[in-house]
Amino acid sequence: MTLLIKEQEVNALLNFKDAYEALREAFILEDSKKAVNTKRVRTSFSGSTLTYQAGAMEGYIGFKTYMRGNFVSLLFANDGELLMIAEADRLSLLRTGALSVLASDVMKKDYSSVGIIGLGKQGIAQVEAFHHLKPGIKILGYTRTQEREARAKEKLSKLGIKLETVPNLKELVSRVEVVVTITTATSPFLKLDHLTEKVHINAMGSNLPERVELFPEVVKASTMIAVEDEMQAKDEAGDLILAEKMGMMDWKKVVTLSELIGGKVSVKPGLTIFKSVGIGLEDVASMKRLFLKAKEKGVGTNLEVRGRWSQG
Repeated sequence: MTLLIKEQEVNALLNFKDAYEALREAFILEDSKKAVNTKRVRTSFSGSTLTYQAGAMEGYIGFKTYMRGNFVSLLFANDGELLMIAEADRLSLLRTGALSVLASDVMKKDYSSVGIIGLGKQGIAQVEAFHHLKPGIKILGYTRTQEREARAKEKLSKLGIKLETVPNLKELVSRVEVVVTITTATSPFLKLDHLTEKVHINAMGSNLPERVELFPEVVKASTMIAVEDEMQAKDEAGDLILAEKMGMMDWKKVVTLSELIGGKVSVKPGLTIFKSVGIGLEDVASMKRLFLKAKEKGVGTNLEVRGRWSQG
C-alpha cells in the first residue's frame, strides 16, 4: 500500500528539527558515497514549467515535482515499491528553512543574530526555522514593501513569533552576523560595502541563471563558497554565474556542504557564502523522515497504487 500524506498532516508530523536532522544525515551519507543527487530537470511549454528533482539515500529513492506552486513528492523503496505520495509545499518550506540554519551552524558556528532579506512565504519560513532551532537568537527582517512586511508580521504573530523589521538593507546587515537573502530578484542588491568582514551569507533565492541577489564583488571578496552540488550550481546559481561572467568568480574556493559537514574541509575565516539552489537529495531526506514518522504515528491514507499491468 502507498501512504498519502496531505499538507495539514505534513505540518502536524514534521518540524524544523526533524528536517535539520534529516538534512544533516543526508549530507553525511553523500560525503561517504551512500547518497546521491540528480541535477534538476525543467520542462517548459506554453508559459508553464514543470520541474523535477530527485535523489537517493540508503534504501530510498524519490523525487519532488512542482509547477505553478503545486508541489508533490513521491518516495520509493529500492525494490520499486511506491511508499508515499505527499503534498509538499510545507515540506519544502521546512527543509529550506532548516537548510539555512544548518549551513549557518556549519559555516558561521557561533552567532547570535540573523537578518532575513525577503519576507514572502519562504522568508517567513526562514524566520520560523531560526526561531525554533536557535532559541534566543536575534532575528531581523527586511522587505521592500510595507504590505508584505505587514502580512509577514501578522502570519508570524499567529505562530507566536514577534519579528523586528528594519527600514533598509544597510541597517539590517550592519546589525547581524548571518545574512539570509531569499527573494526572486533578477538584479543584485547586496553590496560589498554593506557587509562586515566576517559576515556569513546564505544566498537562498536564486536557482535560475537570470536570478541574482549578490553583487559580483561580494562573491569575489568571499573566502569560501559552499554549494549543495557543484555541477548544479554552475548551471543554476545566478549569483555565481554573473560573477564568473564579470571575471570575479574563483571556482577553486567552492566546496560542497557535504564536505564541510563530513569534516573533509574546514571553514576559512572571513566573509563566507552558502549558495543554495535546492536539490533533490534534500527533498528525499525530508520525505524519508516524514514517511517514517507517519508510519510510526499511523497518520495518512492508505492507497492501492500498483503502477503495473497485471492479468488474472
